[in-house]
Amino acid sequence: MIVRVFNAGISRGESPINYLLSDRDHTGQPRSVAPEVLEGSPDLTVAVINSIQRKHKYVSGAIAFRDNEQPSREQMREVIRSFKQTMCPGLGPEHFNSLFVLHRDKGNTEIHFVVPMTEMTTGRRMNIHPPGQQNIRLYEAFTQVTNHRLGYAQVVPDPLKLALSNFERYTPEGKTDRSNKLYLHKRLTKAIRSGQIANRDQLCDFLVEQYGVEITRKGQDYLSMKFPGAQKAKRFRGPLYRADTDYRQLVQSARDMKPDQHLSPGEFQQAEHGLHQLVEARRQFNVRAYLSPRMMRSERVQMNRIERQGKTAQSITKTTEENSMKEKKPAQTADHQQNTDSSPGKHENKSGVMKTIKMMRDQAVMGDRANMTSDFGIAGLMASLSDIESSINAAVAEMNSARSPEQKVSAERKIMALMERKRRLELQLAQARQRQLNMTSGTVRVSGDRK
Repeated sequence: MIVRVFNAGISRGESPINYLLSDRDHTGQPRSVAPEVLEGSPDLTVAVINSIQRKHKYVSGAIAFRDNEQPSREQMREVIRSFKQTMCPGLGPEHFNSLFVLHRDKGNTEIHFVVPMTEMTTGRRMNIHPPGQQNIRLYEAFTQVTNHRLGYAQVVPDPLKLALSNFERYTPEGKTDRSNKLYLHKRLTKAIRSGQIANRDQLCDFLVEQYGVEITRKGQDYLSMKFPGAQKAKRFRGPLYRADTDYRQLVQSARDMKPDQHLSPGEFQQAEHGLHQLVEARRQFNVRAYLSPRMMRSERVQMNRIERQGKTAQSITKTTEENSMKEKKPAQTADHQQNTDSSPGKHENKSGVMKTIKMMRDQAVMGDRANMTSDFGIAGLMASLSDIESSINAAVAEMNSARSPEQKVSAERKIMALMERKRRLELQLAQARQRQLNMTSGTVRVSGDRK
């Protein structure tokens, strides 16, 4: 079993769903086995995807099993449950939408999935396949642990394998590119195994001299080359084309590779521990991003400003107390007292301190009044948002328990209407908070002018 994630979808929701449920495959040929929805609502997934205004709208992929791996229905349900808990830890069904469709027309078992890139309760962007090595390690650890639990052999990547794009792998248009690439790749592999090519520089020279290929670009992990007579260059990826690859070690790894490799108890314990750590890191991110109250940037700036003013007030109060303690000294001679009182700047400093304290007190009072004026509207909006979220959860439960297609469609329409109302209320809440911030900032400016 292996998890493949396709490029993030930018189309409308009908495009991936129609493909998953179509009775024809990617080549246009009739499927020998009809697709089957294992979990989720296709119509709801389409509606959620189409409600997203961002460019990237969904993540799609497949949990693919080998031909000799035949998971039972219960095992497939367990894999889906584990997949959701791994990729969306800390989030319940009310937080994200997903669809899982079973394909068996190729002779093996494939569970295709589509997950809209949005968190349902906040409308914020949510990506189950973000860029970065930590995400790649998470998927690899999930694959390792799941294969071990199901009793399947581990996925061992061929160190001499050519990496193909989804376009080259699945589309009729990419068939020619795939064929040309594989032909050339096999010739290069044979030359490397025989010792004719020892590093990437020699590989480039071999391509130019033997096949008339033009090397157009050398990346850290790829080579771009143009075939004779071709208009565009093709990019070759894989361990064979990396700049830092040791070809001797690569060939030796290919020779030592075992066809059926299983984890030892110690290796499984280590993989499971690594998966737990990666899932916990993602769970903490989800809690911060979607489950904790989110403070707007303007609010953070205002809070920092208030904290700085509070520290300034404490400093001024401390200075005033120290001055008061200094004044409480034994009586001195009249001449000395007169000279001390007439020292330049003392009355001016004391007067400035008292004015500053009074200004900050007035500012705090005026700020409290402004907050009292706007907090009532904000509290009402937040209460309305809470009611709508409860209504969305109830509508989702109603949809899941619908006994007829009409009831299901009615519940889905209700969910979409509630989500639209929720977005409008969130906009009103943001505007109300901005008005409150502007009022507070205006108060600060007026107080500063008075000073």
